[in-house]
Parts: sequence; structure tokens; C-alpha cells
Amino acid sequence: MKFTSRFALVAALGVAVAAVAPGTPAFAKKKDEAAAPALKIGEAIRKPLAEADTAIKAKNLPAADAALAQAKQLAKTPEEQYVVAQYGLNAAQASGDQARLSTALDELIATGEAANQLNDDARSKYYWFQGQFAYQAKNYAKAEASLSRAIAAGSTEADAYAILADAQSRNGKTTEALATLQKVIDAKAAAGQAAPSEWYGRGADMASRGKLPNQFVKITTAWLTAYPVKQNWHDSLFIYRQMAGLSGDVDLDLLRLSRAAGVLPLSAQSNYIDYALAVYLRFPNEAVDVLNEGIAAGKLNPSTSQNTREIIALSQPKLAPDKASIPAAVTAANGPKATYKSVMTTADLVYGYKDYAKAAELYKVALTKPGADAAQANFRLGLALAQAGDKAGAKAALDQVTTGNYAVLASYAKVWAQTPPTS
Repeated sequence: MKFTSRFALVAALGVAVAAVAPGTPAFAKKKDEAAAPALKIGEAIRKPLAEADTAIKAKNLPAADAALAQAKQLAKTPEEQYVVAQYGLNAAQASGDQARLSTALDELIATGEAANQLNDDARSKYYWFQGQFAYQAKNYAKAEASLSRAIAAGSTEADAYAILADAQSRNGKTTEALATLQKVIDAKAAAGQAAPSEWYGRGADMASRGKLPNQFVKITTAWLTAYPVKQNWHDSLFIYRQMAGLSGDVDLDLLRLSRAAGVLPLSAQSNYIDYALAVYLRFPNEAVDVLNEGIAAGKLNPSTSQNTREIIALSQPKLAPDKASIPAAVTAANGPKATYKSVMTTADLVYGYKDYAKAAELYKVALTKPGADAAQANFRLGLALAQAGDKAGAKAALDQVTTGNYAVLASYAKVWAQTPPTS
């Protein structure tokens, strides 16, 4: 089955271009300006610069361009070239042409660096806008370089890391992009803050497209902790299911977790069928309950779904004897001849009837048997305890699951047990 990505990085990249342009020529020193050293500007270049200034203020761009062209020819030193670039940026801003503004900003940065006139505050602003212009032009290599410089200079722009990560991803550097996002997410978490939900979502999209399951699990569990929305839960679990190619009992347990988290109704009807097919021969009550939930959610229609119709028809007659068998099965599970598999079967049977406390007792018994699959039993124990209301016990059980695909399911289940999904 295929999933359509819902993840997006930034809704808009609007640029307040006025923030880029210097308000006053650097050589026209203000009375209260003492920090920046005076620029050395030759007398020959002052006249065309003054003409350019007058023309820009009058919005006479042809005249401004002519004066700037003359000034550019006269500019011999890095400082003079930098001042011309400042006026060039003001003229580009007045033109309203973003391509021209981008080119002018490039020149301002290059000449400012050459003249040693850019401090970190200026770099953080100029490279930030340069990075945005490059990103909008789909020049992702340039965007990556510029945004990296802006961040290194101390940029506090909220979206700088997110856009940098997206540029890295589009450059084919998925691992680096995820590291960029994870760095800022971790920093915000350490400060008691949550990064925007879109950042986590974009990271999840990068990891899934890059086929990086470990990174996907790390960023999505953090996402679900910060934003426990049902749609986020659905996407995280079912994209992981697809990435990992789950099958057998592990796949069934992911479906059980998705049902416990209340996100099955957001999924495709095939997931209900997959669930029912996995349990109807052993646990007919669980199969019928799941299919009835799918029907109630509008996901299944017995008249058009042959699997739904046939599984219910086959399972319904078994429900009464199945339920009647529980007391004897529980007694046998607690008896001396019980094996790991027989106890687990009984525990799963009871779980399917939603007697989570009794199921938890039996999963604990199963863990004492020779050959016990500790990861599987502890995961199901944690799932049962959480639904029985014992969050601490659920966490303790899930903490014991440390290897394989069950460890991934346990990491999701621990988040769910502590922070149930919201609508």
C-alpha cells in the first residue's frame, strides 16, 4: 500500500526586504555612531553616489542606475565597492524586482566581506535573506551555504534551521538534514520548548523517503510527545509499518497499538482487514470486534467487502463457545504443564475480550516459562497494563523491550501510555 505524504516544511517564505537594506550610506557617519570605523571614500566617487542617492529617493531608477554604473567604474578600493553595493541594494529594493534584489544582496555581501565591514549581526541578517532568495530560486546548494553562514553568525530567525534542513535534503544530504533538524529540536526540548510541528513532520518525511528507519522513529516519537495528535500517530505508525515491512505477530501488535491509540479509524479499510485476518482463526471475538469498529467508523461495508462479510460469518458462531472456554484456559495457563506459547495464547484470548488486567497477569506468567520471547511478552504486557490504567507498570514492562522491531513498538507505546493521542 502507498501513503501520500502530508508533511510540509514552511507554509510561506515571505521576505521583508526592507530589513536587508542599509538605511544610510556607510560613509555618511552619524553623530552617535562610534562603533564602526569610518570608510575611506575618494572624492571622485562622491558625486555619482550623491546623484544615485537623490535618484533613488525620487524613485527615478534609470537615473539611479546610470549614476551607480559611473560610481562602479570609479570604485577602486574594497571600501568604495562596498559603498556602491549598498546603494545598489537600495536601488534594487526600490525596483521591487526580487531577482535584482537577490543579485544586489550577493554583491553587498561579497564586497562587505572583502572590505571587512560585516560583523556577525550583519552576517546573520544578510546571509539569512540570501539563503531565502536562493531557496526560492531552487538553488539549494547556495541556500545551504548561506543559511549555514547565517546560523554560524548567530541568526535567531525561527525558520533558519528548518529551511536549511530542507535545502540539505533537496541537495541529497538526508542524513545531514535530519541532524540539523534534530539539533534544534533537542535544543528546544532542553529549554522546555517544542519546535513547530511542521519541523518534526518534515523530518519524518525526509527519514521515510531516505529509508532511514532509526531516524524516523527518533523524530516521530519526539513529535508524538510534543504533538500527540491522532493524525500524527496514524502517520507515524503506518509509515513505520511500511518502512519496516512488518509481518506476523509484530505486525499484529502494531495494529493492536494503533487500535488502542484510537487511530485505526484514520487508516485505510485494508488495515482493518489485515487485523481481522491475523486473529480470526485463533481469536474470533477480537476479529469480530475489530470489523464491527470498522463498520461503525464507515471504513467497512459488509455488502461490498467480501473479507468483512466472510470473516464475520465464520467467526460469529464461534463466539459463545470461545467465551465459555476462558475459565478452563486460564486454569490451564496457571497449571504446571503450561508452556510459553499456551499461556500467551490464553493471554491473547483474554486480551481480545478487553479484560486487560487478567491478560496482564497471564503475560507475566508467560514470562516465567522456558523459551519465553521476552520482547513480545513484555510488549503485550505493557499494552495490557496501560489499558488497565497502570501507566507505571506499563512503562516498566515496555522498558524491558530493547531489541528488534518490538523495541520500536515499545518506544511508541511508552509515548502513548504517558501521553494519549488527542483528536
